[in-house]
Amino acid sequence: MAFASYQKAAHTRAGIAHALADAHGVGDQLTAEAEIMISAILTDPEYLPSVAARAWRWAAEMEEVADTLRAADLPTDMAEATARVLAFWEQDKDRYDLPAVHALSQLRSEMSS
Repeated sequence: MAFASYQKAAHTRAGIAHALADAHGVGDQLTAEAEIMISAILTDPEYLPSVAARAWRWAAEMEEVADTLRAADLPTDMAEATARVLAFWEQDKDRYDLPAVHALSQLRSEMSS
């Protein structure tokens, strides 16, 4: 279920990203940008403290993404949910030195609050 949650959501997000890029006439630029990305986010959970440290900024960006999707008549649910999850790491602002286990535990403790 952990892999399915990642895989299905990632593919769905890619579809939304392509639809948004298409709506703004930048589909080729999105594809070109994606081709140069090197991503191993699922294979290396040690990157999570970096996400937690930047979550304060990324949450606001995801709200902007939701607004942009809304303006293009595309679903906003995943962007809004991402912003809510990023907010769980708000107290870890700029704390890049935290262990990955801390980032994971923050998600669990926030969900039970």
